[in-house]
Amino acid sequence: MGENKTDSKAVRAFSKGRGVMRPRVWIFIACGIALNFILSALVRPTDLPFYIDTVGTIVVTAVGGIVPGIFTALCTNMINFAMDGESIFYASLNMMIAIVTAGFFESKKIKSFAGKCVFVLIIAFIGGGIGSAITWFLYGEPSDSPMMVSIMDWLSGTFGASVVASHVIATFLTDVIDKTISVVIAFVIITTMPDNLKLSLKVSGWRHKKLTPKDERAVIGNIRGRLSIGGRTILLVVFSTFFMTVIVTIFSLINYRNTTRKQISANAEQIAYLAANEIDPDMVDQYVRYGFEAPGYSETREKLYSIMSSSPDIQFLYVYRPETSGCRVVFDLDATLPDGTFVPGVQPGALIDYEADFVSYKDDLLAGEQIPTIEARDQYGEFLMHYYPVYNADGECVCYAVSNLKCSVIGEFTRDFIGRVILLFMGFFILIVIIGVWIARYRILMPIAAMTRYADEVAFMDDENYTEKLKKIESLDIYTGDELELLYKAICKMTSDTVAQTNDIRNKSEEISKMQTGLIITMADMVESRDSDTGAHVQKTSAYVRIILEGLKRNGYYTEKITDKYIRDVEMSAPLHDVGKIAISDTVLNKPGKLTDEEFEIMKTHTTEGRKMIESAISKVEGDSYLKEARNMAGYHHERWDGRGYPEGLHGEVIPLSARVMSVADVFDALVSPRVYKPAFPLEKALSIIKEGSGTQFDPKCVEVFIESIDEAVKIMNKFKEE
Repeated sequence: MGENKTDSKAVRAFSKGRGVMRPRVWIFIACGIALNFILSALVRPTDLPFYIDTVGTIVVTAVGGIVPGIFTALCTNMINFAMDGESIFYASLNMMIAIVTAGFFESKKIKSFAGKCVFVLIIAFIGGGIGSAITWFLYGEPSDSPMMVSIMDWLSGTFGASVVASHVIATFLTDVIDKTISVVIAFVIITTMPDNLKLSLKVSGWRHKKLTPKDERAVIGNIRGRLSIGGRTILLVVFSTFFMTVIVTIFSLINYRNTTRKQISANAEQIAYLAANEIDPDMVDQYVRYGFEAPGYSETREKLYSIMSSSPDIQFLYVYRPETSGCRVVFDLDATLPDGTFVPGVQPGALIDYEADFVSYKDDLLAGEQIPTIEARDQYGEFLMHYYPVYNADGECVCYAVSNLKCSVIGEFTRDFIGRVILLFMGFFILIVIIGVWIARYRILMPIAAMTRYADEVAFMDDENYTEKLKKIESLDIYTGDELELLYKAICKMTSDTVAQTNDIRNKSEEISKMQTGLIITMADMVESRDSDTGAHVQKTSAYVRIILEGLKRNGYYTEKITDKYIRDVEMSAPLHDVGKIAISDTVLNKPGKLTDEEFEIMKTHTTEGRKMIESAISKVEGDSYLKEARNMAGYHHERWDGRGYPEGLHGEVIPLSARVMSVADVFDALVSPRVYKPAFPLEKALSIIKEGSGTQFDPKCVEVFIESIDEAVKIMNKFKEE
């Protein structure tokens, strides 16, 4: 036990020395981030569509494991985000590349050339295929790199691919080159690193002795198909994170939409205000009456166009004078809709009916009061409209400058916001899930599953393996530092106490078994002592019985019946097969000559008498008893396979198996041993008689395995001759 404790401490120290919180691991992660940044910075000025920003991620993941790898990926994108304001939205892609890298390196698939090619294609699809979709979503246009433009033009001209399809395919193809270069550089770095350095940087999540691959598969197999504690923990982390994120996103979206609407409304108000300041209130009547002919009309119109063009979100800009029957046009600028439709402005002086959305504000407009920004719809779409009054020197409202901003701008801003939030969320969501899975696997799932498996082995194993299995449980050396470790220690103590108690019970059982065996032998010897020349018959037949039963088991015969316990029961009770002879008189039992028919009938009753005696003993013992086989052998060892035996004329497999086995053993010993009525037969003659009886007197399978094991039987025979 001292040696095991020393080994356990060594395993614990080694495992603790491979945790994620070691300074050297974070230095390694920092080096991976720096490598990503430096290589990317070297390539960026070339205008080539390459980034080479995943080399450090691949190296750190391959050497250190999945957790350092995803930290390297995330931190790389966060640092780049501080510089370009966009890289954080691609963090989930680099983290996915770290996950794929961990899978390929841990499964050893990366060692083959085909594995390397598949690895490159997968990470190129992540970085190029999925990355191009994110780029298109964020910017709404493809890359302007000359190489990318050339590839896209070729795809469009040759295959008629759309702009989006050309962009995705071109990005994937260029990313295959990018990732091939990255993988080559990464492999050069990995292969040149000393093995001891790579081992020292490997992060292990094991909180107990590392299981062998075989044991780990067995442990995982035990929990397959069930929702484990680790699975519940992971689901809790995932769903709680997802639920909280959804709630925060919804409230953020509502707040963002309201804020955006206020900003756009303020923009509409600002445009209307600027337009109102360009209107000469004393000339409004002139503008309405003479239009373009009025002095300064064209100049004012040009200024309004200039204000309108200052904001791409302004769809319409006009100046109306409210009247009782409608709005009189002062200025109405021509506009071009996003779909290219040209909308000419209404001529000055025209009267336009109040729109339905403004009917409720008619009195306010006539009174020259300010009204809030209104969301309205007409044949050209939905707009945010703001009316800004133009006052003359007497403080009277002479007209309103009106700006119309597209409501679709709010939707576009909202979609862009949601998309960026989702991309940002995915990166941190992957981080949380990976760390949650990693912690749950090594700090909860594997320790509990290992304890459960080994405890099950203790509960269902053979008696001889208790101590060995106890040592196996103790060798796990779980050190999670929480209630799980306390549970492990309690299980170890309980198992140790159970093994000690079981060993004590086993020792007592062995003593009782020896006493039972001694009593049986004594009883059989008492019977044998009346039979003047059976010559250690009970000991020899017991040995022959074991030889035959082991042969049947070896050849796969009667597998449902023959167990280790069955063999022990039959061998132990074999000496009682002739116990019924105690009821036979000495005159018949020890008669030197041949028995008469009447005497033989008396002799045959030793089978029924023996069965009755043992049945009487069985009735006094509770539970299953090995004496049941003693009863079968005593009562039926003179039955024949062909049904011409006694006392009941049973045939074939109707005869109990133990009796069929004893029949061969009993006859063989009688043949090779001297009796008062005959000399001992030579071995060849005895075997010939046994073979002739196969299928008539004896079970053929019993004869077969006995002949196969005759060398062992001869050793038993010779041993008792010498004694």
